[in-house]
Amino acid sequence: MSSPILRRLRDLPTFEMATGDPDPRGWPVRGSDGQAFGTVTELLVDLETRRVLYLNVQLDRGLPGVPAPAPHAETQILLPLEAVNLDTEGGSVFVTALRRDTVAKYPPFVDFILPAEFENAMQRALGS
Repeated sequence: MSSPILRRLRDLPTFEMATGDPDPRGWPVRGSDGQAFGTVTELLVDLETRRVLYLNVQLDRGLPGVPAPAPHAETQILLPLEAVNLDTEGGSVFVTALRRDTVAKYPPFVDFILPAEFENAMQRALGS
């Protein structure tokens, strides 16, 4: 099974959310303790299935165990949509598997990491 081709929702001007599906961008992300630890900044969409698969979450600064980001950068994580509960009435995202004090153990999302196969393809194309 191949990996999905993901795109940011903001890069898909003709993409329409399914009727009734909420857009959680800007919503706080809360852990099992109810405490917020970040904000949804973007949605990642699978182009083939035209479904939102991940929430891109910008972590709050000063979380326990989370190193401060580099200047002009933010610490981000991706949360699979199936791992969260959307509270449309309260405008919050809940993820029961994390809390403010445990999110430091979750893998960070670096938006501009190039997969090894892409880098290898570039090198081959350039004859390196």
